[in-house]
Order: sequence, then structure tokens, then C-alpha cells
Amino acid sequence: MKLNIKWFSVTTLIIGTIPFLILFIWCSVNGFGVELVRIFESIHPNGGLSIFNNIDESFISRLPGIIINTAYAALDSFIFGITFSSLYNLFLTKLETDESKDE
Repeated sequence: MKLNIKWFSVTTLIIGTIPFLILFIWCSVNGFGVELVRIFESIHPNGGLSIFNNIDESFISRLPGIIINTAYAALDSFIFGITFSSLYNLFLTKLETDESKDE
């Protein structure tokens, strides 16, 4: 059974983004997971609106960093969903054509 690429990608976007959003908010509130956020921000550019760099300031000053990092997490999980479902469908098609040739 082939995967619907669009809906699989949307599902991975939702499932991949919500935990990161919770982590970013939680890190902004009490500093939990700072190392993970630091690693995430080292990979994705944020234009000086880092959660980690603004950890000593108010929550409102960290809000743009939360939004930018959440957008990056959404984009990453959407790209992963498209890639995985496309490769899955490709290999499934190849496997089905190989099985039909054997018969």
C-alpha cells in the first residue's frame, strides 16, 4: 500500500513540530533543555533572535526565537515526511515490479 505523500508530510509536520514547540517554550520559561536548543540553533540561523542568547531577558524577548525555531522544526519535519514517503513509494513500486517479473 502506497503512502499519500501530501498527508504523510502534513502528519510528520504536526508530530515533529509540537514536541519542539513545547521544548522551546519550556526552555524559555525555566531553562530546561538548553543544550538541545543550543544544538538546534547551531544548525539553523536565527538572525540574533536566539532563545539561548536571550535566556536572561524577558519571555517576550524570547518569543521571536521560539517562533523562528518552531518554523525551522516544521520545515525540517515536512521535508523529512516528503522524503520518507517518496522513497517508500519508490521502493515499494520497485519491489512490486520485481515481484511481477518473477512470476
